[in-house]
Amino acid sequence: MDQIDILSGIKPGSELYRIRRKRPDYVEGTELCRQTVLEPGHGFGIGHAMRAALAARMARLIGRNDLARTYDLMVEEAGGDETLAAIASAAGLPADADIFTQALVRHADLVTKTPRNNTRADIERLEAAGLSNPQIIALSELIAFVNFEARVIVALEALELVA
Repeated sequence: MDQIDILSGIKPGSELYRIRRKRPDYVEGTELCRQTVLEPGHGFGIGHAMRAALAARMARLIGRNDLARTYDLMVEEAGGDETLAAIASAAGLPADADIFTQALVRHADLVTKTPRNNTRADIERLEAAGLSNPQIIALSELIAFVNFEARVIVALEALELVA
C-alpha cells in the first residue's frame, strides 16, 4: 500500500486496489515523484523540512488535513523549527521570516488557491526574492505534486464509495 491508498481508504484486495495495481508504473511513479520532490538528491537550497512544511501548508489550503498530517510528520522528523511549524500550519509566518521564505510561501499559496491568477510577474517576484531558475522549477514541481496528489486522493475516495 502506498500513501494514496491509505489516505483514500482503499483496502488491499479491493477492486479499486487491484485496478490501481494494473498500472504499477503509475503507482510506483507517483511514489517516486513524492520522494523526488520532497527529498531530492540536490535540493537547490530548498531543504527537505521546508519542502515538507510547504506541502503540509498546501494540503491544508486544499482541505486535506489527513494529507497535511503526513507532511507534518516529515517536518518533525527533519527537525523543523517554529518558522517551519508556522508554514505547515497555514496560519501565517513569523514576522522575522526572510524574503526567500516569504516568497516560497506566497507562491505556494497563490498557485494552490488561485492557479489561474499566476502570471509572469509572480515568477519575477520569485526571482527578485533571490530564487534561481532551478529553485523556481523545484518549487513548481512540489506545488504541482501536492495538488495532484490531493486530487487523486479525492477521486479515489469517490470511486471507493461507488464501488
